[in-house]
Amino acid sequence: MSLIHRYKSNGFNIVLDINSGCIHLVDEVTYEVLPYLEEGLGTEAIAEKLENKYNREDIETSVRECNKLKEDGMLFTKDVYENVIEEFSNNRQTVVKALCLHIAHDCNLACRYCFAEEGEYHGRRALMSYEVGKKALDFLIANSGSRKNLEVDFFGGEPLMNFPVLQEVVRYSREKLNGKDVSFALVSNLSLVTEEVADWIAENNIAVSTSLDGPKFLHDLQRPRKDRDSSYEAMLRGLARLRVRNRSVGAIQTTTRAALPYAREIVETYASLGFQSVFLRPLTCLGAAKRRWNEIGYTPEEFLAFYREGLQAVFELNHQGTFFLENHAAIFASKLFCNGGQNYMELRSPCGAALGQLAFTASGNVYTCDEGRMMAEMGDDAFKLGNVFENGYDEWLNSNVCKAVCSASLLETLPGCCDCVYQAYCGVCPVVHYAQTGQLHCNPLHSERCKIYHGMLDTLFELFYRKDDEKIAFLKQWIS
Repeated sequence: MSLIHRYKSNGFNIVLDINSGCIHLVDEVTYEVLPYLEEGLGTEAIAEKLENKYNREDIETSVRECNKLKEDGMLFTKDVYENVIEEFSNNRQTVVKALCLHIAHDCNLACRYCFAEEGEYHGRRALMSYEVGKKALDFLIANSGSRKNLEVDFFGGEPLMNFPVLQEVVRYSREKLNGKDVSFALVSNLSLVTEEVADWIAENNIAVSTSLDGPKFLHDLQRPRKDRDSSYEAMLRGLARLRVRNRSVGAIQTTTRAALPYAREIVETYASLGFQSVFLRPLTCLGAAKRRWNEIGYTPEEFLAFYREGLQAVFELNHQGTFFLENHAAIFASKLFCNGGQNYMELRSPCGAALGQLAFTASGNVYTCDEGRMMAEMGDDAFKLGNVFENGYDEWLNSNVCKAVCSASLLETLPGCCDCVYQAYCGVCPVVHYAQTGQLHCNPLHSERCKIYHGMLDTLFELFYRKDDEKIAFLKQWIS
């Protein structure tokens, strides 16, 4: 491929040096000399080619000047990126820092929006064996490179339904990861946190996160127990057992249609229970939520009205002197004020699927992300990368599945996203879009999640437009 582009325009002879970007206006002699120079001919050979058209001295001068431009990096500049992809692939150390282990495909709750059909997993309930957990840990060890700090997250269903294997996997990792610091996190509804379990969590320094959908009536409505007891009261008992052992517990909220009138009550419930944040999240149209969407779903406009009311309640708590943040607003604020911000998997380009996280199921199957694993629970294996017993990280990363998800979440190339004013702060989830439309690539004009993120960002940027210095200061405090 030529390193220059020559063309004539309005009486000018123009030469573009493609790789340096330099533009040269040249005379007729030089315009004719350049192709021969690129072929590698010397001064004498070029003079022989052109001496019937131009003065030999002019030809020699032109060659001399072109060679000087070449030495100065302004002509026939090589493409320094030509072999970058190949060199990167050959020399890249594949490093994994975190595992997401779905240790229990079973649950004692029957949440109305559950991706796994109210914990029934379409009749395919299963508990991860120690062998699968051990193999996943071996994978982490083999692919963590020189990285010292590693993370292992335990998900379900309800992971405490597989407590013996959970204990064994943690014990094995402690023995195996010499020279590494491993942090563990448990995502649990807390209903199975007995005194014994709480002791073990505290002794092993396990971080814990739970779900709290609001006041008791709302939480029990959306997250009923299969034994008909109150899941709210069970959550509180588990929470108390952990807090008395000085364990910090985080919580996330999921919004259904029933929650829309109660944004303030949800925020007040979180604050009254001693939490310092609330994550006001829209419902994901997967599993039971997709089947029941007409009953429990809503429009982006309805969710945004709920979100704005909840965010206002959060700001009022801060105005009263209580430090309390809303997580979506804090993530966006970190992008606004911190040059990149928090590494939230869905709000980055490309998204974190396969590159930022991997999901391991009870059978050892590996998926691009938790949402990809949710699709599998719905009977669609489109986002399966492989199996921990059959192939490895390089094969997963180079798979068509990984490449497709990355390309479908690269905002800079997506129509409607590439020229959006909020591109730097936003992100897309190809898996959710695929679940809703059957298409992997997102068209923002038809994306419900896009409208929601756009509305959230409108709400935050309106604070700057109104010069609401107090609320802007709160945003900065949340990320300091």
